[in-house]
Amino acid sequence: MTRAAATGVARGSARRRRTRTRLIEAARRIAATREIEATPISEITDEAGVGVGSFYNHFASKEELLEAVISETFEAHGVALDRIHEGKEDIAEIFAQNVRLMVRMVDHDPIWGWFAVRTGLYAPQLQLSLGGRLARDLRRGFDDGRFASYDERTTVAAIGGALLGVMRTKLEGELPRDADRFLAEELLRLLGLRPAEAQEIASRRLPPVTRLVSEAAAARTRTVS
Repeated sequence: MTRAAATGVARGSARRRRTRTRLIEAARRIAATREIEATPISEITDEAGVGVGSFYNHFASKEELLEAVISETFEAHGVALDRIHEGKEDIAEIFAQNVRLMVRMVDHDPIWGWFAVRTGLYAPQLQLSLGGRLARDLRRGFDDGRFASYDERTTVAAIGGALLGVMRTKLEGELPRDADRFLAEELLRLLGLRPAEAQEIASRRLPPVTRLVSEAAAARTRTVS
């Protein structure tokens, strides 16, 4: 292949990635406000600023697009949270900071927040990414003796429901700015930590939410490259 041909192929691949990213971001914005299943594909492509034909170069259906949106969005955040906590040993602190960062994402990016709330923990892709990591962290906390004995499915459902409930109420403007800290403290107590320790851990210095955003963006780039 000549250098000119290779350059053309590279440009074409980059253009395809950009188009796919625009479709995913457009679908995420739409899903944050209404049922995407009832939204015509033409509205999605208009929102993305691409032609309808481009849609079918990347996705066979709206359902396939929505699966990709959910999977890539939350898997990227799961990977980002893992990277942020590399080297940390206390699973109670990791758990608390993950909860707090997810709640703070609502203030940083309300569209992302509404998308997360409307999607819910019952989407299979969300269960596999963030839900799976939550179950992993709970098992580690139990094995390390940090958390009390628990039923995994019940506890994951309870914590997921509490997290989404706080995120929704925060989006509606009915909670204080430090609601993330209060939620983390209450969940640590639910997991068996003593009140004073739960309060101290939930009050520890938190990595900036902008780091979560940048790590998630990098994870998405690696996924589609």
